[in-house]
Amino acid sequence: CMLEEKNQQLEKAKPKVVFADAVSDARNAILMRDLAKLIKQNGVDIGEKRLYKWMRENGYICTTDCSPTQRAMDMGLFAIKVSTVNYGGNIPIEKRTTLVTGKGQVYFVNKFLEGLVA
Repeated sequence: CMLEEKNQQLEKAKPKVVFADAVSDARNAILMRDLAKLIKQNGVDIGEKRLYKWMRENGYICTTDCSPTQRAMDMGLFAIKVSTVNYGGNIPIEKRTTLVTGKGQVYFVNKFLEGLVA
């Protein structure tokens, strides 16, 4: 009886586990806007700008340049993509893009779904 209930719970959770494993193992990190879409698809009404605001208020990204805090980097939630852009023959400019890792995607989706976010 108890074992049957546990098996049913495991079977019910299987798609979520498969998703979490796939995302956390993914080599490709995603943009913050894509994370906002992912969270919204899971029933939390949030957009890119409100997500950035929440990340700043909760100490995941810096207020000045939207780069991840050291704590968030140590947790493995973000990655930085560095690219060089050359605008019209001038000196090349280094651009940094904050990406959410697979681990970060699972972390933030769970955080929002647990109702820890107002």
